Amino acid sequence: MKLLYLVLNHAAAQWKRPPCEWFEARTQFAVVFGERFVIK
Repeated sequence: MKLLYLVLNHAAAQWKRPPCEWFEARTQFAVVFGERFVIK
């Protein structure tokens, strides 16, 4: 799960328009990783 978080967090910085499902995944990562996850 941590590796998936790191890969998606890095990839999201390069997206011009993220997929619709990213919002749901981002919310779950924010819950799991708390202070390490920055919502932009």
